[in-house]
Amino acid sequence: MFEHYGSLIITYGVATICWFLIYYKTRFGKYWTTTDAHTEPYSKPYWELLFAFLAVLAIIAIGQLYINNLLIPNASNNNLVDALNQLLIFSPTFILLFIRKQSVNTIWLKPTFLLQRLSIGVVISILAMILYHLVRKDASPLHEFLLSVYHPSNISHLTQVFLEDCTIALLFYRLTYWIGDKWSIVIVAILFALAHIPSLMANGASIQELQNLLFDTMIGTIVFTALTKSKDIAWFIPLHFVMDMAQYHGGNQLHSLL
Repeated sequence: MFEHYGSLIITYGVATICWFLIYYKTRFGKYWTTTDAHTEPYSKPYWELLFAFLAVLAIIAIGQLYINNLLIPNASNNNLVDALNQLLIFSPTFILLFIRKQSVNTIWLKPTFLLQRLSIGVVISILAMILYHLVRKDASPLHEFLLSVYHPSNISHLTQVFLEDCTIALLFYRLTYWIGDKWSIVIVAILFALAHIPSLMANGASIQELQNLLFDTMIGTIVFTALTKSKDIAWFIPLHFVMDMAQYHGGNQLHSLL
């Protein structure tokens, strides 16, 4: 577990630096400079944040229905059916946008240059997978690792990651609108780190391993700083997806270069 955790920290950090370099040092940065921070003004942003939290509670409730097999029946574990169930679980995110008459700009998914930003994200994700493979000794060759992650059978995982990121952006957009970027980054990064404590304790984490939460907070700060700067999740979705899938294809040890 902790070998995978350390590999993720390194890979996310380098991948995020890659995005910053693209943004500041290449002509592709224009795909984000035209993305406005807050395109739809809120007179009472704290109410919009509350509505977003209610949507998350609804997602959790529908998720319980899924766990208890009360959504679309899927006894054969069909990936397409599971993807449809994921759409149902996260539907409150888009229902809220519809009810509040808000566009996808408010979940950092602006249509302008969307394909270009997504393509750059795919390139970053492939580089991240190669780095992950170098850092962590893998059970399979690199080409098998790449093919297994991008296999069509992972459509339900991709759908879940996409919808997760939309929901995170739903909350983060409204939080930054209310209290500003800097405090939002700090709060979310700390919560991101604290969320790992239960699983770490359950797996018998040592004091030394719990200290990694500080490093986790730093990485979370870097990632959320990039998302706040880009005001976009399109580039991040491919990276998030491959890093989630990496847990199923990792090895038993970190490579000796660490």
